[in-house]
Amino acid sequence: YLENKVNSHKEILTLILGGPTKYYKYTEKNLENIFYKIKKIIENNNLQLIVLSSIRTPQNAISLAKNYFSPDSLIIEEVDKKAYLSSLSLSKFIVVTCDSSSMISEAALTGKPIYIAQIPAVKNDYRFKKFRDLFKELNIIRELNDKLENWNYEKLDETNRIAKQIKEKLS
Repeated sequence: YLENKVNSHKEILTLILGGPTKYYKYTEKNLENIFYKIKKIIENNNLQLIVLSSIRTPQNAISLAKNYFSPDSLIIEEVDKKAYLSSLSLSKFIVVTCDSSSMISEAALTGKPIYIAQIPAVKNDYRFKKFRDLFKELNIIRELNDKLENWNYEKLDETNRIAKQIKEKLS
């Protein structure tokens, strides 16, 4: 779906933006901190960027991304399931904002390196931290910093794992 819109000579990093919650604020400063790190990584590793938004992503975050990143970056402005699935497939690296456990879980289905872009919590985000700590222990996620690493982990495939358990119990 996105194959014809990306540079086939570059590896892809996808940034998946969530949106503000009662725990995390999508201020311009918070977004610029994330965008700065990603811009450096892209430039230092000769990558192409795809930015995906979610239903909660504010329009100003999308506009900021369009202005911040180079024109060869692909900014998907509307929620587009085909673009979402296509970018997960095409990406070598995935960055997800810390506010969305569901998007982190979906990215974990790929088996690809997933980096978490932190946004300072405005109130106790214990449940989110606990979730991310578990994924760190499973070697699925790492914190977004200034270097990229490639690592492997067992893909999360809970549907098949549970189906197998059910079949075993039924037999």
